Amino acid sequence: MTIFIFESELSGDPAPHNQSRFNPKTRQVFKGAREKAYIQELEYRLRAEIIKDKAFKKYGEVPIKADYIFGFAPTKSWSKKKIQRALSHEIYPTEQNKGDWDNLTKSTQDRLNKLIIVDDRFIVDGRARKIFTPKPYLRIEIEEI
Repeated sequence: MTIFIFESELSGDPAPHNQSRFNPKTRQVFKGAREKAYIQELEYRLRAEIIKDKAFKKYGEVPIKADYIFGFAPTKSWSKKKIQRALSHEIYPTEQNKGDWDNLTKSTQDRLNKLIIVDDRFIVDGRARKIFTPKPYLRIEIEEI
C-alpha cells in the first residue's frame, strides 16, 4: 500500500467550493476569487512535492482513502486567551466564512484530480477536520485501500 502525505502552510485560509455561483443557463459552477487562489496555490505546492518525490506515482483506478486537515489561523482581534484556546483545540472554526468541511474537501479534491489521483470518484473513504493552527495549513493523506 502506498501512502501520499502532503503537509504545508498556506498563504491564506483554505477556501471552500462555493455552489452558490451556479449558472442555471449554462449549468456551470464558477469559482470565486478566493477559491481560485486557493486551488492555484495548492497546485503549485503539490507540483513541488511531486518533483521532490522521485518515486511518486499517480493513484490509478483503485479504491482510495483520503484524509484532510484544514487549518485556519485564529482571528487576529481575539484575546490571547481565546487564541490559546483555539490552538489547543478547545474552540473550532465554525464561523460561516470558514466554509463547510464538505465544501473544503470538494475544492481540494478538484485540485487532486489528474495531478495526484486519476479521478476523485475513486475516493471511497476518508475524513476531513477543521482546526485552528498558528498559520493557515493543509494536510492531505492518501492511501490505496
